[in-house]
Amino acid sequence: MLKNIAKVTMASAVVLTLAGPALAQDAFDSTAATGMQTNNTGNYTGSQTQQGGSTNAPMLQGATNGTIGPQGADATVIQGVNTAGTVRVNNLANLEALLNIIANGMEILGIAWGGPTMIMGFMHMAAGTQDAMKRVLWGAAGVTGGLATPGCINWLVASARDANLFS
Repeated sequence: MLKNIAKVTMASAVVLTLAGPALAQDAFDSTAATGMQTNNTGNYTGSQTQQGGSTNAPMLQGATNGTIGPQGADATVIQGVNTAGTVRVNNLANLEALLNIIANGMEILGIAWGGPTMIMGFMHMAAGTQDAMKRVLWGAAGVTGGLATPGCINWLVASARDANLFS
C-alpha cells in the first residue's frame, strides 16, 4: 500500500516537473539569427522584442458617452459608474438570483421536513397506527414538492424571459 502511494507521488512529481515552464535564458545573442535590432543584455529568449525609447504610452481618456442600452425613460442612473451616459440594469438577473435562493431554501425545507415525516409514517405503520399512511403521503408530498420547486421556478422565469415580460 505504501509502495503504491510512493510510486504515485513520485510519478506525479515527475509529471509536474516536466509540465512546468523551462524558464530558459538566452546566454547568446539570439537577435543575430532573427535579425531584430534590440538592446539585448543576454536575458531574453529570442521571442521577446524591446520597445525603443521613443514610443509613448497612449493618452488616457476620461468618461465617454456610450450607447449602453436604451436611453430615456428606460434608463437607471447608477452613482459611481465611470461612463458619462446611462447604464441599463439587468433587473431580471437580480430577480432570478433571489428566486433561486428562495427555491433552494424551499428544496432544503421540503426534504428536511418530508423525509423525517415519511420515516415516522413508516415507523407508525410498523406499529399499526391508523394515521401512518397519511404521514407517509404527507412526507412524500413534502419531498416531492421540495425537489420540484427549483425546476418549476426556473421554468417560470425562463418562460417569462422568452415572452419578453421583463423588457
